[in-house]
Amino acid sequence: MALTITATDSTEFELPPAGATAARCCAVIDLGSQESTYQGETKTQPKILLTFELAELRSDGTPHRVSRRMTASLHKKAQLRAFLEQWRGRAFTDEELRAFNVGKLLNAPCMLNLVHIERAGKQYANILSVSPVPKGMSAPELADAAVLFDLSAPDWNVFAGLSSRLQETISASPEYQAASAPKSVSLPAPVASRPAPAPALSAQPPAPAAPAQTYAPAGAGFADFEDDIPF
Repeated sequence: MALTITATDSTEFELPPAGATAARCCAVIDLGSQESTYQGETKTQPKILLTFELAELRSDGTPHRVSRRMTASLHKKAQLRAFLEQWRGRAFTDEELRAFNVGKLLNAPCMLNLVHIERAGKQYANILSVSPVPKGMSAPELADAAVLFDLSAPDWNVFAGLSSRLQETISASPEYQAASAPKSVSLPAPVASRPAPAPALSAQPPAPAAPAQTYAPAGAGFADFEDDIPF
């Protein structure tokens, strides 16, 4: 019997609803230094991917997930810093900015505002903004163990569990190429475990990039949110 494979033009992708939804950070992925081109100029910058598990469920009962990729910098003009301060509901202190462990983001709850956009003829759900979870609300617990991948101390079993697209992106980075990646790994049975400590981010200026999303001042308008910051 022959194995017959046919080509398909597209795969049906189920989008989460647009609007506000409770979520938790389920993955923090170090992508290494990646090339990006803006206004004809190509730069190499360290990138990080944050993935969130939503309260909204797919038709099969599993939670939706959305991700956002940003430059790994906490400089005052960095998009990541603005995003995290909106999530916290307050600005970072100088002491926190000296070394912030991004592993603290794992399992942290938030409210996300999602929008649907079209790119290359396909619909995508983008994270427009983030905020703390309001008083009286909660985000569902994660369906699976949170995932952390750190290229400064890589866990190759974690790497093997990432999507092929993420693996391809990470493997193009100089940090990956400098690491001693095994040719193969044996994945253990899934277990819920606490992730290893993540690398610290510093408030060093990032290389110039595309204009970031504009945010209100950190802490503005958050009187009705929980007092405890999520990280």
